[in-house]
Amino acid sequence: MVRFWLDKQSPVPFYRQIVDMVLVGISTGSILPGEKLPTIREAAVNLEVNPNTIAKAYTQLRLMGILDTQQGSGVFVRAQPAVQRTAAEKKLTVDTFCRDFIGRAQMLNISVKELLQHMKQICSKAKNKNNGKYEK
Repeated sequence: MVRFWLDKQSPVPFYRQIVDMVLVGISTGSILPGEKLPTIREAAVNLEVNPNTIAKAYTQLRLMGILDTQQGSGVFVRAQPAVQRTAAEKKLTVDTFCRDFIGRAQMLNISVKELLQHMKQICSKAKNKNNGKYEK
């Protein structure tokens, strides 16, 4: 089962850290489709936070189409991609992600220019992938 942890020194709200952990876990393959997440109560006790914090993170992930809740069984990573969104919905989602990303970077004193340079490097490496590994 997935285990969460929080950086209590970070300026990023706890619920957002949980959302980010799930998104990164899915993108890296450490959290698999269909995998069960801790219950709200379990996660709140383990992280020593208010259950509403966990509920807020799970709600946001559910609205993003990442999680499914099965009454009596728990919360699971959606096994299939979310329903296709319209162009307007997709644009709004991308805009929200970008604003959040830039805002969080600026809180950490990282400029937009630095973000763009790093993203270009990552994209370049991804284009040069060889057998699932990045070239050095």
